[in-house]
Amino acid sequence: MSYRDKLIVATKKGMGFPVAGLIIITFAAIAVNLLPERQALISVFIATGSVFPIAMFISKLFKVNPFVKFPPLSNLGAILAGVQIFYWPLFILVFNIAPAWIPFSMAILFGSHFIPYGWLYKSKAYYFIGIVMPSLGCLLALLGKEISYQYTFAALIPVYAITIGLLFSETNVAKPVVVKP
Repeated sequence: MSYRDKLIVATKKGMGFPVAGLIIITFAAIAVNLLPERQALISVFIATGSVFPIAMFISKLFKVNPFVKFPPLSNLGAILAGVQIFYWPLFILVFNIAPAWIPFSMAILFGSHFIPYGWLYKSKAYYFIGIVMPSLGCLLALLGKEISYQYTFAALIPVYAITIGLLFSETNVAKPVVVKP
C-alpha cells in the first residue's frame, strides 16, 4: 500500500485524464448540436481517440508522469484504462442500430470506468464522476432519445468540471513532486 501512496503523489491522481475528458466532452456537446447526427457522432468517435495525447500534454503542464512505475499498481492503472477498448464494439453496434443513444451509452460506459480509479487513487473525485456521469446519462435517457442525444454531453461538462475541482483540492498540482521509487 505504500506504493499506492507513492503512485498517488507521483501521478497527482491522473489529473491530466479528466482534464482531457472535459475538452473532449465539450467538443462532443458542440458537435451533436451543430452537425448532422452521423457526422457529429463520427467526429465524437475520432475525438475520443485524442484523449490520451491531450492527457499526456496536460500531465506535462502539471509536471506529472502518469507512467511512473510502482508495480503492480501502475500495471493495474494501465489495465483499467485499457479495458475501454472493449467498449467500442458496443458503440459501433449502437451507432448502427440506434445512433441517438450514443451519448447515453458513452455516459454509462466511460463514466463507470472511473469508479476503480476512486480506489486506486483514494479519490472521492473519481467516485463522484464514476457515479454521477452514468446516473445523469440514465436520467436524461428517461426523458427520451432526442433529449438524451442533444443534452447528455452538455450535461456532463459540469460533472467533469466538478471532478477536476475535486481533484485539485485532493492534490496540490501547483507544486511539482519528486518521488523516488
